[in-house]
Amino acid sequence: MAVIVIGGVSGIGYTIIKLDRDNHLATVKRDVENGLYATAEQVQLRFFETVLIAKKIENILSTSGGAVDAKIVRAVEEFQKEAPAIVAVALAPGLQVTHSFPQGDDKTAIGLKYWQVPEQMTSVARAYRGQSAVVDGPVPLLGGKAGYILRYPVFLPRSDRDLDRFWGIISIVVEADSLLSAERHDFGDASKYLFELKEIPASGLPAASAGNGDISWRFEPVVVEFSMLGNRWQAKARPTDGWPSYSPQSSYLVGFSLFSAMVLLVVLLAYRRLAVKKDNAHALLSEAVGCISEGFIAFDDKERLMIVNEKYLDYHSDIADLVVPGMKMDELARIAAAHQPTPLDGEEKTAWIASRMDKFRNPGESFIQQVGEELWLKVTEAKTPHGYTVGIWTDVSTEKHAQDAAEAADREKTDFLNNVSHELRTPLTVIFGRATFMRNSDRLPQSKQLATVIAADGTPSAEISGAVKTYQDFISEQGAGIADSAQHMIRLVEDFLDWTKVARGKLELDMQLLKLDELAFSVVEDLQPNAKAKGLKLTYSGDSTAEAIADKVRLKQILYNLINNAIKFTDKGSIHLAMAKEDGHVVFNVTDTGHGISEENLERVFQRFQQVDGSMSRKSGGLGLGLAISEQLAALHGGTLSLTSKIGHGSTFTLKMPSSEGVADGTKSAGETSITIENVA
Repeated sequence: MAVIVIGGVSGIGYTIIKLDRDNHLATVKRDVENGLYATAEQVQLRFFETVLIAKKIENILSTSGGAVDAKIVRAVEEFQKEAPAIVAVALAPGLQVTHSFPQGDDKTAIGLKYWQVPEQMTSVARAYRGQSAVVDGPVPLLGGKAGYILRYPVFLPRSDRDLDRFWGIISIVVEADSLLSAERHDFGDASKYLFELKEIPASGLPAASAGNGDISWRFEPVVVEFSMLGNRWQAKARPTDGWPSYSPQSSYLVGFSLFSAMVLLVVLLAYRRLAVKKDNAHALLSEAVGCISEGFIAFDDKERLMIVNEKYLDYHSDIADLVVPGMKMDELARIAAAHQPTPLDGEEKTAWIASRMDKFRNPGESFIQQVGEELWLKVTEAKTPHGYTVGIWTDVSTEKHAQDAAEAADREKTDFLNNVSHELRTPLTVIFGRATFMRNSDRLPQSKQLATVIAADGTPSAEISGAVKTYQDFISEQGAGIADSAQHMIRLVEDFLDWTKVARGKLELDMQLLKLDELAFSVVEDLQPNAKAKGLKLTYSGDSTAEAIADKVRLKQILYNLINNAIKFTDKGSIHLAMAKEDGHVVFNVTDTGHGISEENLERVFQRFQQVDGSMSRKSGGLGLGLAISEQLAALHGGTLSLTSKIGHGSTFTLKMPSSEGVADGTKSAGETSITIENVA
């Protein structure tokens, strides 16, 4: 173990030393690169100044008509004083040197014909063809130094033609050392740097090669490219002795590596003790998980199975052999889907797996899962702070069977109420019909026959006529009472039928485009007798353009229930139904002079078999299903029904449903239809 540790530390130490050397080398190269950029800027600036003096000479030539006069001599002398790096300035009208500055005993350049010197003619031709300044070099100078020559073509204007005439070439020689000197990096010093500055022609390959000696790039140099006078140039440099092999901190790092080896040995011993404790803790956890009476399974943050106890495997005995540590949760889900008690087809299996993985990745409330014909398990899953997922599987088969039995009993109760309601509605309808005849006893054929028989014996006495009238009124009164009670019972039975349909999910809606103005008007007309019977005035005003898609019968039922509720709890005054379109909604307002509902009773209004406490509720009676059914009908239409009210300040029922705007032509999305019923004291 110690050998492994020493070897590991040695390898790490070597890696650190190498990384330190690489970082140090990168720092040195960046420093050289920054120096090259500074040198490039210096070269660009120097030749920019050279171009300016060439332009100045060109302007003097333009003024003098091409003759070299004293102004040019003075300009060159002043420029050379300011820029000692300018070795020479030569004027070559017609490509033949006629003047060379500074003027001295050496007259070798005078009379030089460029077309006779190929190595110089190349740059002269480039300047002429491009009609722009060209830098040539490096070239050898007197004294063994190197330099660069600026070729500047001069074109003088002609008075008789549009085109300028070619006058000649201005050549300015710049010493290379002056271009390469810098504060931090003197690339002209061959003892420090190997340097190379060359132009990159259009081909992309450097054409010239020069620097501070015959350079051998055995070690990779730093390369910087820059633009000068419209052409690309390349500068290369590296230290003369090569790049550093080690950083100044290498000796310290070696010592640190040895020290680290000793520390690591100590840490290793401590870690071994911790590992033993961890193994003991893991063994304790495994034994504890195995002892619990519920199924347990755990996955890591990568959804890989870590721990599973025997109870879980007992619950899933048909796939127990396939459940192994390291398997992914999605693989386990696919196996479970293939072994469901009720076989699943392709689409059902895919949907089941997707649902199971969503519950696994987003654990929330517990859920029930069937894993056998008679075995139901409650699954409770949770995420740990480290991203692990643990699951507890509890056998709830007994509770599930009890729940199924309770649901079956509830269905039987609902079926019983449904059957009883159907059986009651038929005789109640007959009773209501016969009572309606009794209500109008004076119009019955038997009443008319009795009056005819009495009249046949002569004019009846006032006592007989009064007795007949009293008898007919009594029969009508009793018939009216029977009819009202029968109608009330029919309404209760119909509420029962509607509620059972809604509770069983059997209520079907016939959705169609409705004109709400016509529907609301018909509801008001139908309920006029009810309002008049209590001495109330029921009125309506609406918008004829309002439309919605809904079930006509059920929407009218909602309005009937809400308006009847207002009539029921209004003793005197008036009720007004107003309809208008507001901000993309249709708003119904039913305003009455009722007494309102207290705030603590608002939530009870929509509960089935519930009525608000108080004398008004007891006097009005009812099963308390009307508003509950209305709320369910609103939900079936994709809307909501709510209530706001206050004693002495009225009540407001608000129904929101999908709007019909844009549905007819299929070009717009559905909005909302808002039906608001207000009960204001």
